[in-house]
Amino acid sequence: MTPLVYACRLSVLSLSLAAAFSSHAAQNSQDSDVEKIEVTGERQAYRGDFTHLQSPEAILELDADLIENTGLTGLTQVLDLSASVSRQNSLGGLWDSFAIRGFFGDENVPSGYLVNGFNAGRGFSGPRDASGIERVEILKGPKAALFGRGEPGGSINLVTKKPTFESSSELELTLGSRKHQRVEADVNTVLADNLAGRFIGFYQQEDSFRDTIETQKQGVTASFLFDQSDRSTWTYELEYAEQEIPFDRGIIAPGGNFDFMPIERFLGEPGDGPTTTMVHGHQLQWLYDLNSVWQLSSAVAFRQTELDSLSSDADMSPSRQKLFYDGQTLTRQHRERAYDTDQYVARFEIAGDIEAGGFKHNIIAGVDYDRFEFDRDYRVARAPKLSTNPTDAQLYALNVHNPVYGLHTPPTPMPVIVRQQNQSATGLYIQDQIALTDALQIRIGGRFDWLKQTTNDKVRNITLDQSEQHFSPQLGLVYQFTDNFSLYSTYGEGYRLNFGADYQGNGFEPNQTESIELGTKWSLLDNALDITLAYFDSEQTNIIVADMQNLGFETAIGEASSRGIELDIAGQLPADAEIRFSYTYLDAQVEKDALDTGLYVGIKAGDELLNIPEHSASLQLSQHYTVYGNDLSAGLGFQYVDERLGQRGSDFYLPSYVVFNLFAKYEVNKEWTVKAQVHNAFDRTHYTNSYTQMWVQPGEPRKVLLSASYKF
Repeated sequence: MTPLVYACRLSVLSLSLAAAFSSHAAQNSQDSDVEKIEVTGERQAYRGDFTHLQSPEAILELDADLIENTGLTGLTQVLDLSASVSRQNSLGGLWDSFAIRGFFGDENVPSGYLVNGFNAGRGFSGPRDASGIERVEILKGPKAALFGRGEPGGSINLVTKKPTFESSSELELTLGSRKHQRVEADVNTVLADNLAGRFIGFYQQEDSFRDTIETQKQGVTASFLFDQSDRSTWTYELEYAEQEIPFDRGIIAPGGNFDFMPIERFLGEPGDGPTTTMVHGHQLQWLYDLNSVWQLSSAVAFRQTELDSLSSDADMSPSRQKLFYDGQTLTRQHRERAYDTDQYVARFEIAGDIEAGGFKHNIIAGVDYDRFEFDRDYRVARAPKLSTNPTDAQLYALNVHNPVYGLHTPPTPMPVIVRQQNQSATGLYIQDQIALTDALQIRIGGRFDWLKQTTNDKVRNITLDQSEQHFSPQLGLVYQFTDNFSLYSTYGEGYRLNFGADYQGNGFEPNQTESIELGTKWSLLDNALDITLAYFDSEQTNIIVADMQNLGFETAIGEASSRGIELDIAGQLPADAEIRFSYTYLDAQVEKDALDTGLYVGIKAGDELLNIPEHSASLQLSQHYTVYGNDLSAGLGFQYVDERLGQRGSDFYLPSYVVFNLFAKYEVNKEWTVKAQVHNAFDRTHYTNSYTQMWVQPGEPRKVLLSASYKF
């Protein structure tokens, strides 16, 4: 740990404690003197100032109340509430990995996301905690023309909780199944007439339903809001978190036999210890109103992440895997990872309205810069081939039916990838949404990127420099038939660099995407209920696959497509009820024969994409009551996931499942609130994702959580 990182950790924790102890004093001394100012809305960067019906895109928002009521504490679990998002390979639970409309990017790194509208969520920070998140925006469809690097299915944007000029504090304690313990604090304090601060911290530890597995995580976010003037506002945010997560590849289901072993059995090695992850980030944003219709928005950010891991997991090679022959002896590989990333982001944007040529133009224009530095040290120790008659010790073997941990000395991993890789992108973007009539609007936009990549491969002793330039267009059309009904269409392209180098040491061709979308939107019940129905069709080229001519290397020749229909319903129903419903039909498949990069098995055109269900749905329904003069809300939810391919180049499928959840919240008085949630209420065995039949992730059995919070 560097002295700078250590000092930052101490300063963050000290600042949070100081804020918690000073909150009451600040409130008592300033409540009578400070004029309260509440932020009722803000212009989102890259989004523009449009109503639900005027925007030619599908957006699903999951707000803090929904996240809190359902008791979800992780980003992956929150994203389960959208049928457009499906879980992907999370490398044994070490990070968030998801696909939007079937596309997931590079499966060897975590899925990136936006933070407050710009790229600041890359790196190996572990699964993102939901504390500090005001809402999760699922921005579907082609977004690369404004956001830059991204997938054709869409982007995830996390909007963080901001300070307000009203002092308040809340402390929440949660206890639950399998020794689940979590404490979370949210302190909002007024520091001066024009300065407010907010400090959110959490600590969580629990046992797993998986044998020998324990997890622990802690973190804090600190944010400050400075109203420099009526026109100028500054926001600073700090993010810090640490997690200890055992590497866990799940169970084995040979030949689709999901009863081969209990879902509780751990096939790794407890002696490896937990994987540790750390994130330390800063964001500084400035908003300046030039006048009533034009606004400047600028931001800079820095984010550092670390991941260190030892793991023992099943070897997939038939030439080494003894389990394929005796049904009980698992050949394992021993792996070591040390990943470090630094990300630097800057953006300057102007947005507003003008009248030109007899039409109203809503314009967004800006420039941004993104630099991502990735220092990767990956080492592996594999067993000898079975043809050499190795001993169980040489196989680093484990009996899957009667595991004895620590029986064999772990082999020493040898370097496979030792690489320093830097990617940078400078982009200019502009979007103009033109109101041709009161009902008809068109959107024209585009982005020009200058991309650079440098790679220093220390194993192959190769240094690579790659430069690319590309223009990504965006087109959209909206026709609003009535005050509550509109039709839209949109077209967009995307472009991003691929990590790595080919057999000759040259950089891969950049990944390219092309997408179209047609949709309709309704706003019903006095705009309390929003409905979006969309059809989409996307194609992606230059996907990394194995090089058939040079085994052990990769090439960028893969192609895939995704098309389907989505329905999202969100808002208020009569009788004081709320609904969040999401359904997706998805046809995602390979478009060109290729060779898988991990298993080296053939992938044929028409094959399904890994972990992508054809049908999926999610429903959250809640009802509000008044009991003894206080508010009570109760609800239920379910998630349905269709069967999906669990291993490329095979007929191994994960079974479909339905999971039901229950939740309730009662406000005892102005200070005290109690909550209860039951996840997987009917205790259904299910499997969320897999990479092969040797690495299958079982879902969590029934879990009960009870919480009490105190506001002061």
